Amino acid sequence: MTSGTPASQPDHEAVIDDWSTISEELIQGLVHALNNRVAALSAFVELARLGDEEGDPLAVLPTEIAQLHRVNALFALLPERKADAEALDLRAVLDDAVLLHQHHPRLRGEQVAMTFEGAPGAVRAPRWALVRTMVMLLHAAKRPGAAAQEHGAAALRVRGDDTAVSVHVATVAAPSADLVALAERCGGRLTRTTDELVLTLPSLRELRRREREARGETAQS
Repeated sequence: MTSGTPASQPDHEAVIDDWSTISEELIQGLVHALNNRVAALSAFVELARLGDEEGDPLAVLPTEIAQLHRVNALFALLPERKADAEALDLRAVLDDAVLLHQHHPRLRGEQVAMTFEGAPGAVRAPRWALVRTMVMLLHAAKRPGAAAQEHGAAALRVRGDDTAVSVHVATVAAPSADLVALAERCGGRLTRTTDELVLTLPSLRELRRREREARGETAQS
């Protein structure tokens, strides 16, 4: 159960890497993936030029080009953007964050056991900020010393109901100032339990109820 105590950063605790460190490492991993795709394309073109008789190198071009597009799309998730908050499916954002963090040079081999409890609904946040937040929470779960890793795969739980969606990460590390600021930018907050870091976001339905209430309207479904 969440204690409600705001997440803090005691000097004696390990602190989760900030976004600038994580993103720099992710760029290194993405550049490596991009170089691999370019090298593969170059090899296929060379085989086609030499008239390889064992197969049609050009037949694999659509697959290689699709992989290039995927890497390019992950690059596009990294920059901060001047964007308003929008309705977002947290599960879809998590999927993007997982794909992005799989290119981390040191932690890409770590697996994350994700579970979903209740009925996590849509939330409202700037997409770039929520993607960054999810990447940092995944990073926290995977990093050496995380509580879950003592028992196997890193663990992340998503819980939801009509009023809120929460993301629970099994870790003993404290959040960086970047992560705290990102949580606030998404309209949420971070709290600590004994062995978890918890991000709580109001559901889109709850935000709309508050907006109706602020306008003096009768609450409706």
